[in-house]
Amino acid sequence: MLEFRDVTLRRAGRVILNQVNLTVSPGEHLALTGPSGGGKSTLLKVALLFEPVDEGTVLWNKREVTVADLTAHRSRFLYIGQKPLPFEGTAEEYLDLPFTFAANRALRADREEQDRLMEALGLDPALKKSPYTRLSGGEQQRLTIIQGLQLERGFCLLDEITSSLDQESMRSVIRHFAQEKGRTVLAVTHNREWLDFGFSEVCLESGTLWRRK
Repeated sequence: MLEFRDVTLRRAGRVILNQVNLTVSPGEHLALTGPSGGGKSTLLKVALLFEPVDEGTVLWNKREVTVADLTAHRSRFLYIGQKPLPFEGTAEEYLDLPFTFAANRALRADREEQDRLMEALGLDPALKKSPYTRLSGGEQQRLTIIQGLQLERGFCLLDEITSSLDQESMRSVIRHFAQEKGRTVLAVTHNREWLDFGFSEVCLESGTLWRRK
């Protein structure tokens, strides 16, 4: 369970987060909405302790997360941003990239699972042999999502991951996360289709957060 308790963050004299309180329970699927500049992406960074707060605490299972907990704490989360990474190589090599990192070397790429995820997100598995740079932005973004989904992380922090996708691709991505009952999901979005797929709405505007009824 992730909890933000009375979190306040200021930058250059501006209040980015104002006494934010939010508890995300295991298995919960939340869509974090609100206008641009309202602090949504910053809240995800606070969850991972990439942004120090001025007041308040971040807790995991009711225990405050400290700098000493960073490695273990961050390993619980899958963070996916809205822009694919630059990469030279094939799409398959891009999918395999996380397994080259020290934190994931105990894991192995599963080709059948890669193919299953590609088909679920509307991609032809034959694309794995294509140069990554020749793929469209939408194809690269879906590969980035699959790249992360391969990892055994139970809590997904998603930052506008469907913003560059067409309607059909966007729905396939949202549908996939909606069906991921074993994962907890906190998704920053401007797209209200997440709500149509059963996500509960939390709104953050001008640093103030509330749950929609």
